[in-house]
Amino acid sequence: MAKLGNAAAAIRPKGSGSVKAKVIGGLILAVIVIIALFNIFNFADTDANKIGLHYGGGVVEDKKFKSIIPPGSTNKLIGPGDTVYSYPTDQRSYIIGGAGADTDGGDEVTVVSKDNVRLGVRVQVYFTLNRTEETLRSFHERIGLKTDAYEDSGWNGMLQSYFRPQIDRALAAVATNFTWAELYNNESKKAAFQTAASQEFTRLLPAAVGGDYFCGPSYTGSNACGELSFTIQKPTPLDKGIIDGLEAKQRAELAKATQEQKNQQVDVELQSVKQQVAMLGAQGYLLKSAIESGKIQFMVIPQNGNVSIPVPTTGQTTTSPSR
Repeated sequence: MAKLGNAAAAIRPKGSGSVKAKVIGGLILAVIVIIALFNIFNFADTDANKIGLHYGGGVVEDKKFKSIIPPGSTNKLIGPGDTVYSYPTDQRSYIIGGAGADTDGGDEVTVVSKDNVRLGVRVQVYFTLNRTEETLRSFHERIGLKTDAYEDSGWNGMLQSYFRPQIDRALAAVATNFTWAELYNNESKKAAFQTAASQEFTRLLPAAVGGDYFCGPSYTGSNACGELSFTIQKPTPLDKGIIDGLEAKQRAELAKATQEQKNQQVDVELQSVKQQVAMLGAQGYLLKSAIESGKIQFMVIPQNGNVSIPVPTTGQTTTSPSR
């Protein structure tokens, strides 16, 4: 048995264990190198409707702005530990009182009219983010980092925190210049209210956020910033009984106008009768009226002609003599 064992050991290749260990060690080393490379060479992507802000974050450098990453970029090489914050480039909205994204539920802005009636107002604001480098950096560092606006939930929270209070203030400031009926039932007054509210909101928003961070919906990044689109729906009294009273008043006014029109028509007909009586006399007017109503029938008899005249009492026809 000892001889057989020595024979088996003699035919086993020398160094096979060390080769296997070298292979395993090489694979481990390769994996470590790959991991290290991925940490050294960091890559970033942006969606077609997002623009990126590239900030340094390595061990040996400050966390400062490095570059803008354009929309639709793929495998953009950035440094180890660097971060890219993405913001939207497409049109966005903030809607109060409707369904959909960026919506403040079924809420309404409450304002008080000139005649002290509380009204509910629904508002839609459409805009884009100002993408000039300096302005976008300022927005990110002053607003975005504080509200996490580079995330969807943070973006919606940012709008709620900064847009809603200024909308409330703008509408409240201008609503006191109009009566509730003007805002509810007068299109020209409603348009004037919307224009005034839009101007006030455009003035208040930059002061609240600290810069001209928002542009109009037609802004593309290379044209003029433009004004935000600010629209309102019909302001409606919160007390529905006020609307019912207005509708009842309008129905009464319509009925009154209809009756006045009928009275005017009767006056015209009476004046016509007076003129005919003055011209024909009372008997002549009565005869004319009877003929026109068909109560009196007459026939024109030609000379030297035979005419058959119905006789109501007998129902027979008589022939008048020739003349």
